[in-house]
Amino acid sequence: MTQLLRRPAHLLHAAMALTAACGAAPALALDAEEIFERAAPAVWTVKSDLGNGQFSVGSAVAIAPNLLVTACHVVGKAITVQLVQRQREVKVIRILRDPVPEHDLCVLQTEAAAALATVAIAPMDSVRVGARAYAIGSPHGLELTLSEGLVSALRANATSTLPTIQTSASISSGSSGGGLFDAQARLMGVTINVSPGGQNLGFAYPAQLVMGLPQRMDAELAQWHAGLKKLGLLMGANGEPLLSGHAELGNEAALPVIGGGSDPAALQMAYKQFLLQSLPRAFMITGDGHFGTVTSLAGLNEQLAGCAQKKITCAVYAVNSTVVWGQQQPGR
Repeated sequence: MTQLLRRPAHLLHAAMALTAACGAAPALALDAEEIFERAAPAVWTVKSDLGNGQFSVGSAVAIAPNLLVTACHVVGKAITVQLVQRQREVKVIRILRDPVPEHDLCVLQTEAAAALATVAIAPMDSVRVGARAYAIGSPHGLELTLSEGLVSALRANATSTLPTIQTSASISSGSSGGGLFDAQARLMGVTINVSPGGQNLGFAYPAQLVMGLPQRMDAELAQWHAGLKKLGLLMGANGEPLLSGHAELGNEAALPVIGGGSDPAALQMAYKQFLLQSLPRAFMITGDGHFGTVTSLAGLNEQLAGCAQKKITCAVYAVNSTVVWGQQQPGR
């Protein structure tokens, strides 16, 4: 596995070591005002440009000076992502997705110079039903909104050994990806949704789930190249796909013309989404005129199976940071 492919996971390993080292709990609980004072500087409003004049708003929490955790559905279809806090704006340069498809969990990477204020992560064994819980996020775009409640329950999660946290702290649309903090201002949960018909019925992934993300990414990357070989890509001695020379990675004008009535503007927008994703990633074009980004081994295998069933070509335009268009061998 090359250094380039492992870079995002290495970045997360360092961040997790930092947050774990800072996670020791103070002896005394803090009041709501003190919790807000400590935690709020790490909470940001997420503004995602979806193209065609459409935007979505959510929240994120900084866990390292240039890494924030959020809910994937906040940034899932974005072509650019901006972080806003009071009068400050920071651009997101990469989105790192949890390889487990069922986890709505993403990490946003900014330039290192962003030097964001951070919070510590609370270990899951410190989260107790009945404990105070404080949600900070941007409900309906109202940034840095604080609400208070309890940890209402710890619900079993079929995709993890860690439970989902149920809370009575008020969580609304726009709060997704924000923080659920304990009485020591530590991040114990990443808010993901609120029950449509329920009052004070919100849910959060345990923040400790983020701690296992580097290991999940490493396991995913170990199988990624095998999937690329099935696509018939020519691989170099370093294990990376060979550069085809078709175009520079960021040259949207070089994208191929696709038949079947496909909209070139939609193709370019989809490619912008691809460029925002972290590794591994592949921009694929199928023989029946469909296109889009694959960011997981499960997604890659699904595309392979779909193309085989339809007996059409699964062509690859770019993989990771390499344009491979024009030199793909027949899939095998």
